[in-house]
Amino acid sequence: MLNDFKSSHDLLDKKSKIYSSRPRVVMGGECVSKGLRTLLMPYGNQWRTHQRLQASVLNIRTAASYKGVQDIESRQLMAELLSTSDFAARFHRYSSSLIYSLAYGKRLVRGDEPEVQGIDRVMENFLYAARVGTWIVDAWAILNVLPTFMAPWKQHAENMHAFESQLYVQNMKSAETTRSWNWVKQVKGMKESQGMSELELAYDVGILYEAGSDTTTMALEVFTMAAVLYPNAMKAARDELDSVVGRHRLPTFDDSDALPHVNAVIKEVLRWRPVSAGGIPHAVIEDDEYMGYRIPKGSVVIGNHWAIHLDEGVFENALTFDPERWIRDPDLPFAPFGFGRRICTGQHIAKNSLFINIARILWAYDVEHAYEENNLGAKLRAVFTVRGAETRDVIEKNWESAEKDVEKLLADVQLLHSRKSV
Repeated sequence: MLNDFKSSHDLLDKKSKIYSSRPRVVMGGECVSKGLRTLLMPYGNQWRTHQRLQASVLNIRTAASYKGVQDIESRQLMAELLSTSDFAARFHRYSSSLIYSLAYGKRLVRGDEPEVQGIDRVMENFLYAARVGTWIVDAWAILNVLPTFMAPWKQHAENMHAFESQLYVQNMKSAETTRSWNWVKQVKGMKESQGMSELELAYDVGILYEAGSDTTTMALEVFTMAAVLYPNAMKAARDELDSVVGRHRLPTFDDSDALPHVNAVIKEVLRWRPVSAGGIPHAVIEDDEYMGYRIPKGSVVIGNHWAIHLDEGVFENALTFDPERWIRDPDLPFAPFGFGRRICTGQHIAKNSLFINIARILWAYDVEHAYEENNLGAKLRAVFTVRGAETRDVIEKNWESAEKDVEKLLADVQLLHSRKSV
């Protein structure tokens, strides 16, 4: 367990090749996923092929071309927050619709569509299947040779696999019939996908939808919690927005360079409560030595994000939400998206989503406690109060006038990829 940035960087970044595999996960990786989840694949040719396919739609240049879709989904989110108290459901709709639009060419305008319900069930199943200590076969892998009638976990796994594989294949087939450019069409046209089965290709795109529909939602919920608990910490970013943007328009992506305090809030959200708190385990593919310790081939090595980002020796008052620490020292260690070759491939989309939504929420809303009696142990409650009639008018007009056709929104992306292929 690596609990500081230096050791994590020295091993997982600088020696990325030999630390880029994954430990064997029998239930989640083999029984449920049938070896098709990129996240759990060992380092090798199959993983590299999946990585290339995913990188073609997630690299920093291509991710920048998705800002039009992020803008429309954010405009809808701002309008929804005018009239709902269920901010978490609206965050989830934003994230699900964004990734589904990109992956499959269709917006999810309500947030309770079968496509959303399906991926929520997949996530619930997988978290249960991959949970440490739940399945005896993860402790004694040899037991997986037992027949199904002697191995009850196998029937659970088959049911989970049947559901998620059907969902992924169904979504992929639907994407092929849409008019708009999408990730399915992109990866199916690449030479790396030739020879892949329909199911493997469906998983390659499907797990991007799985991951993207949940992680940005979680980060926006953390931001909401910070806004409720540390309202004064948001003041510098809000003052900056009022100065740079004014009160007559929504913030846009073009404002980012002029909003260092907003970007500091985003960094602090990812540091203060990391989405992947314990990190994803890495496995070593050959013997190594570090600081006098022998690290044998096959060892499990984890970059512990919680410890790294709450290190009191690095971050003064680490448990306090303090965005200004990034203004005072922009070079503080920061690794919320992982390390080395296993770094989150969707990080550029995630960063852009967090910027446009956090900037607009701070510009448009006061986020405060929502009090309820006899509600101990309930999830976070918050009230989003619009900052005046003029602000409400700007939000409503921006949503009413917005281009909502995903085919048109992705036309520039299609053109970008057409130029690459020439």
